[in-house]
Amino acid sequence: MKRREFVKSTAIAGTGALAAPGILGANIGSQGQDRLKIALIGCGGRGTGAVLDALNCGVPAELVAMADLFSDRIDLHYNALVERVKDKTQLKVTEDTRFTGFQGYKKAIALCDIAFLTTPAAYKPIMFEEAIKQGKHVFIEKPVSVDAYGFKKIMETAALAKKNRLYVAGGLQRRYSPGYQKIVELIHDGIIGDIFSAECYWFGGPIGDLSRPREDSWTEMEFQNRHWRSFSWVSGGNIEEYHVHNIDVVNWALQQENPLTVTAHGGKISEKLYSGSLGGFDSISSHFIYENDISVHSYSRNLPNCSVKNGEWFYGTKGRVVITGDNAQAFNSKGKLIFDSKKEYDGNFHGVHGIVQKDLLEGIYNKKKYINDAFYAAKSCMTGTFGRMSAWSGRNMKWEDAIASEVKLFDYTDETDFNSVPPILPLANGDYPVPVPGKTQV
Repeated sequence: MKRREFVKSTAIAGTGALAAPGILGANIGSQGQDRLKIALIGCGGRGTGAVLDALNCGVPAELVAMADLFSDRIDLHYNALVERVKDKTQLKVTEDTRFTGFQGYKKAIALCDIAFLTTPAAYKPIMFEEAIKQGKHVFIEKPVSVDAYGFKKIMETAALAKKNRLYVAGGLQRRYSPGYQKIVELIHDGIIGDIFSAECYWFGGPIGDLSRPREDSWTEMEFQNRHWRSFSWVSGGNIEEYHVHNIDVVNWALQQENPLTVTAHGGKISEKLYSGSLGGFDSISSHFIYENDISVHSYSRNLPNCSVKNGEWFYGTKGRVVITGDNAQAFNSKGKLIFDSKKEYDGNFHGVHGIVQKDLLEGIYNKKKYINDAFYAAKSCMTGTFGRMSAWSGRNMKWEDAIASEVKLFDYTDETDFNSVPPILPLANGDYPVPVPGKTQV
């Protein structure tokens, strides 16, 4: 798909389509008083925040079920919702609608109109497929997959959702940001001419911490899932868990779905307490080449006591755009400031999660513009996977070869439970094996 075709398709695909008749029942929507029923699957801070935004967005809705691997996580975050939800009648979760373990998500999905999938990334492709096959609308938090198998599963399911007019909102919330929408619109309108290069960064602190002690009763599978951000097989690693936001902005601004090639490298520190140090890297640098030979450098690092940097830089034939923090600026080729979002445009750049939920619920309830974010979410997550695959293997890679890979980081099945063996196990000294460029197969 060419660049102009891509931006048009992502901007207007499904516009004006209505939810499939009968999916929610005759009384749901602008002519009835029934509430949209939500199931939260994956009870962490992000999922709880998403549900809170949904319940407070003004559309009649209620939380009817919760599912998580661990009952203590359900209890903790249900209590957090009780404290923060204004209308307590919106909380309809009972002891009978709390589901634990690796298979509980199916029962929770069966009770809802909208499944909120906020689990670790490794589990989302199977859960997304289950939700769409059950005829449910979905909010799917980023990242949505960890390998090529998961990417293809998300893409196939997204197509099924589109066919059945099931709404899908994604957690790459910068696409919903008024500030980002304005600067990307200016880039598309040629404020800096034709882009020939870009760079993006997520340099921050650790996103996983293994300092919490291991309980004697835990199996290795439970231990790794209680510390999921530190294990790349379940989280996707730092390039997907956090840096995917920056990568998604690049794909969006370039009006391209994905890069064509990548050359990447990465590494880890010797300490084993931080994200990526267990079965992955804690820093990855990727050089992507997009259509029209656009060169993009991507940098992801999550370590303590290091410099912090986050944002996107675009270089064009007429100038450059710099997006950092809550500000975007454009400069002409002589370095003169020609646009400053703080001065010329009043719109949030970050923290717009509430807009995602409002658009999703209003679209479903009032039968407004059809939303299906799963396609671009899958492509942006796979772009991160693409860089990680190159860094882990030490190989230059082509996109078509990467997505053809049959290697799964984890095989999530109906038999998966806490006695299942995770993809990596500790060595005799207690350390975990990590990728070895030149040897690791991806």
